[in-house]
Amino acid sequence: MPPASTGRLVRALACDRKVRVLAVVAPGPCAELIRRHSLSGTAAVLGCEGLLASVLLSGQVKGEERITIEVQGEDPAFAFVADIWGEGPLRARFRPEHLAGPASFRGYLSAIRSLDGKELYRGVGAVEGERWEAALQRFLQGSEGVDGRVRILAEVDEEGEPTFAAGLLVERFPDCEPEAFAALFDEPMKGDFKAMMTAFAFGQLAGGAVELLEARDLVFQCTCSAQRVRAMLKALGPVEVREMLEQDGGAEVSCHFCNEVYRVSGEELQAMLE
Repeated sequence: MPPASTGRLVRALACDRKVRVLAVVAPGPCAELIRRHSLSGTAAVLGCEGLLASVLLSGQVKGEERITIEVQGEDPAFAFVADIWGEGPLRARFRPEHLAGPASFRGYLSAIRSLDGKELYRGVGAVEGERWEAALQRFLQGSEGVDGRVRILAEVDEEGEPTFAAGLLVERFPDCEPEAFAALFDEPMKGDFKAMMTAFAFGQLAGGAVELLEARDLVFQCTCSAQRVRAMLKALGPVEVREMLEQDGGAEVSCHFCNEVYRVSGEELQAMLE
């Protein structure tokens, strides 16, 4: 697996270039998601599998494009959102901090692709009491017309550390017959996923060689910054800045997305007023 702070998305071809493959290994970003949002129990598993599914959906995002995945869970009740940029950075948020029970859910999933704030595409689908892998596979087939198979697995130990976090998407190209594709992947994708990913790491899938196209590093990285926080405070105007200075002697701002806390001293607030 990659170092703890990073993950990797791999694009490849298989089965004589008749199948497109997207594979993600992301223990580092999953660990960061758990840590930043204090996730435990089923919340940690759902959050990590949601992050893996989001990365698989980002497979066609390039450069400065961004894909945003949102899920509103109804049973159990939860909210998940992830942003992934074509250049590799990603961020995600999951609430509530703790859930118990199976890692399946019912609700709605949406995927929004954008560039420079302009929406390029939006797809929406229902999730009917499934785990993330089944939900993603049905979403791809229904919203994007992709004939593919999906496998996603996240395992978290008692200390809240991901011990395994990976996902695989195989997509049939038109020159691969549906029956042949199903014969190659239906049963294996239900089998020992860890063994399948180990074989993939050695360049093998479905009994044949894999042709690597691209490997992209993934890093959990929010767009918030101390500079943006100070600009936001300054934009509030002198009245509110003076109130913060007089009442609290400074300011503390938390990013709602990544939970990073920024502290601005009284001296900095005074400099804004001046």
